[in-house]
Amino acid sequence: MRAIVRETYEHTRIYIFIGELWEVYELLHEMMYHGLLENGEYMVIWANQENFDYKQLHLFQGDPYLRQPSREVMMYYRTLLALFLSPATDPSYDNFQRKTYKKLQEPPFNFDFGDAVDVLGIPIEAAYLYDNVYNVYAPALNETLAAGYDIRNGTEILRRILCRKHASITGRPKYIDARGDAYADITVIAVKLGEDVDETFGYIMHPVATIKITNSTPEVEQSCLGNGTSFQWVYEPINGTFIPWISGSVPLAVPTCGFYGEFCDTPYRPIVEIVSGVVGGLLLVILIVAITVYRNWKYEQELASLLWKIDYADIQTKRHNGSTISAISKLSLMTTDSKNSVDPYRCQIFTEVGTYKNMLVAIKKIHKRHVDLTRSVRKELKIIRDLRHPHLNQFIGACVDPPNICTITEYCPKGSLQDILENDEVKLDSMFIASLIGDILKGLSCLHASETHSHGNLKSSNLVVDSRWVLKITDFGLHQFRSGSRPPEIGEHAKYEKLLWRAPELLRDPAPRPEGTQKGDMYSLGIILYEMATRQGPYGKCVLGPKEIVDKVTHPLDPNTPFRPNVMEVDDCPNCMLTGMQECWNENPDERPEVKTLTTRLKPLQKGMKPNILDNMIVIMEKYANNLEDIVEDRTHQLIEEKKKTDNLLHQMLPKPVANQLKRGMQVVPESFECVTIFFSDIVGFTSLSSESTPFEVVDMLNDLYTLFDEIISYYDVYKVETIGDAYMLVSGLPLRNEKKHAAEIASTSLHLLEDVKAFKVRHRPEVNLKLRIGIHSGSTVSGVVGLTMPRYCLFGDTVNTASRMESNGEALKIHTSSETKNLLEQMGGFVVEERGLISMKGKGQLVTYWLISADPSYRRSSPFRTAEENATVGLFDSTHGNHSNRHSKISAQPQKEPFAKRLEADGRPANPNVCRDVMKPFPDQPGVDRQRPHSMFAPGSHGGTPNHFPNSTLIDFSQLNNSNENSPKVTDRLLGHLDRNDSGEAKVDLSSCTNSLLDKRQRLNDSALDYSSRNSNSQIKEGFLDNEVETVV
Repeated sequence: MRAIVRETYEHTRIYIFIGELWEVYELLHEMMYHGLLENGEYMVIWANQENFDYKQLHLFQGDPYLRQPSREVMMYYRTLLALFLSPATDPSYDNFQRKTYKKLQEPPFNFDFGDAVDVLGIPIEAAYLYDNVYNVYAPALNETLAAGYDIRNGTEILRRILCRKHASITGRPKYIDARGDAYADITVIAVKLGEDVDETFGYIMHPVATIKITNSTPEVEQSCLGNGTSFQWVYEPINGTFIPWISGSVPLAVPTCGFYGEFCDTPYRPIVEIVSGVVGGLLLVILIVAITVYRNWKYEQELASLLWKIDYADIQTKRHNGSTISAISKLSLMTTDSKNSVDPYRCQIFTEVGTYKNMLVAIKKIHKRHVDLTRSVRKELKIIRDLRHPHLNQFIGACVDPPNICTITEYCPKGSLQDILENDEVKLDSMFIASLIGDILKGLSCLHASETHSHGNLKSSNLVVDSRWVLKITDFGLHQFRSGSRPPEIGEHAKYEKLLWRAPELLRDPAPRPEGTQKGDMYSLGIILYEMATRQGPYGKCVLGPKEIVDKVTHPLDPNTPFRPNVMEVDDCPNCMLTGMQECWNENPDERPEVKTLTTRLKPLQKGMKPNILDNMIVIMEKYANNLEDIVEDRTHQLIEEKKKTDNLLHQMLPKPVANQLKRGMQVVPESFECVTIFFSDIVGFTSLSSESTPFEVVDMLNDLYTLFDEIISYYDVYKVETIGDAYMLVSGLPLRNEKKHAAEIASTSLHLLEDVKAFKVRHRPEVNLKLRIGIHSGSTVSGVVGLTMPRYCLFGDTVNTASRMESNGEALKIHTSSETKNLLEQMGGFVVEERGLISMKGKGQLVTYWLISADPSYRRSSPFRTAEENATVGLFDSTHGNHSNRHSKISAQPQKEPFAKRLEADGRPANPNVCRDVMKPFPDQPGVDRQRPHSMFAPGSHGGTPNHFPNSTLIDFSQLNNSNENSPKVTDRLLGHLDRNDSGEAKVDLSSCTNSLLDKRQRLNDSALDYSSRNSNSQIKEGFLDNEVETVV
């Protein structure tokens, strides 16, 4: 019962119970136990299947077990309604019981009642059986037969039984609905209070009402056959008796606001839960206060206990021979040469050591006459003593008895970081540096997160190294303990030297806090990183003295460029370390990184390393002992990565296929391209603008402009050939061919550059708008590499010269194009070209040229021409725009010549690999050869330049060279081999020294202007695409 009540009381108010009286009592008892009967919200209805008899009322007096009166039992029954079938009212029912009693003793039943002589004990079920036969079935059967239906027609018989009121032997009619359920009158039993009650129990259970069936008429019975039921229960009080409900009203099946308050706006407020929460909260507050008080009491006890206090007599500072145990913690590892090179003030630093409890400790004197052990001082000493971290030098205690006032800390035999950095015999590789930096960051992170908050005097001499090469931070905290100390005079030089690590904002503060700031510690860390990178002191090779350096840091001449160590002196320093130190010594403290941020940025230093140096050394030994093959593979991988870097640098200057041939020591054979488009541009008025600007301003202007250009051309299939001053040269269609798209690519690039240059602002002359003049031309050309030192990828051919003429004869902020390019653009479609007319050009005569006005927006791009996956597949510098990713890179590498020379010797040819390069040398003076300057802003006639400033650039007129004069060698002969002249002056062509295979093997250069074959040491040009004029571009 308890489980039933516990599971249902929240969503139930009225219980209907079928069972015995004692079970009802148990249910009411459990409901009383849960406090459900006190306010009258709950009620139990006991449905009894027996007829009511006044003799049964005594069962409700007291509990069903002991029959003893109690207030609880009365409370139980005040919540109970007992329902009984109404008793018989027909006087013949007693006669029916007697006849039944007699018939049961006769055959065929022969029931023996024994000593029972009460005929009234016949159960009510006998009356039910009698009624069903004589009062229900028999009348329905007679009506069915009278209507002419067969006796076996059950449907008609049933129709005359359902939905009717039938007489009963008890005198109480019964009603059967359409479902066949029978209903009868019910008598309600409840508690009666007041008069006529039992004097012993104070209450009496008696009938209070009758529930009867009404509204059974023929019309209703007819409709009942289709609807199921057609009667109503009618509650009729007996003699006006009312039920004394506990709450004064009938309990509701569903509370007005619902079981959980869902029908009312007022939220459900469980008082018990609220009170419990308040009490629990108060208990929790009391508990917290008690714990806090206890902890404070315990803390004060620890402060008063002076656990950090050490008796100076317990420290052994004498050897057996009476000498003082002292150790030079600084410069103890230095060689004689390094000592002589160090400032003398640094050399006179010693640390006294002693033995305390069989442990070697460092003793640092505090120059004070006495120490006032105030609460703040004792608290400070306790905080430092409780601070434990592998990378913080352990504070053991302090002596406060004059004259031996000192601090006792852990002794680190390797000395300070300053000692190690200044010792030339200690070699620190990247692993040592990374491990030491990691130790500093870990210790400083712990220090900043502690109650100390900051160091205040961080420098390399306050970073000590123990016997396991673990770096630890020392000399932190205890500022109040040290306050008032008067150290001996050390001189001005040493005084300012100690300030070299201090942040500028602390130097400017007239009364700086001794504990410093965390941002000040980060500044000091930046100086330490520089000191570790150079191993030449906090400011490297600076010739200024400490006082001058401190003055410049404190009061810089230019606030935008504060005085800092020279990072140009740093060699072989990782980028992350170099960037980190510069961020740490930022002039603005708010822009300096936090320790955690700097740790993240310096993680590349410790990639693949153990936490400390000793573990790294053990791992290295294990690798060398057990994994030598893996080490070799790793080194090989590193070598490959470095080789890739070198190759990438070379590929920025030359196309990848050309660079690979040069690295192998092979001759780069010139290659012909039938049709490409070349772009030239320069800045109108650049000479006057340069004359009004400083060289640095000119460099900055061109750097900004060409950076913008390099970004734009990366969106198109173009190749940047070179820049000379303000001249900018592009080409599309080589070194990788792109069919007829080269004209469209150059045109789109030109429009993009012209549009962006209009918005370009010169830093030192923002009011000046640069005017770009662009010329483009399409035609055939030959590419090749010239020179050994700083080899350049150059273009040769009349197309280069014409494109340069198109640019020099153009106008500002316009794109001048030739008819050849215009025809290609018309084939592509989408470009608007306007005819300019006949233009007279040097060496070209009258040419019809055009202005490129605009292009379809679909040609404009805003993302790199090739994706990263494609670059990774074909190589970064295989793309047509790969050479402009770093236009300031330079390379001066000599191709390896030995393999090629050996192959020549194997074929019986001269071993000099330079013989084929002679074809690139200038031709001897002869008719038709006009020395010209290459394309640039210094082109002759346009800027006042002279034609002989570039003597290695030649312009060759084939119409004059390829004449009938047999004494004049042909240009084609000079391009393919050496010239030998016999005694008669006849030119001979020998290509035997320029071939790389057998003499009788046919050589063919794909996509080249030169197609030749060698037979019997005689060679000739079979087919060529060289134009009338060739300009050498260098």
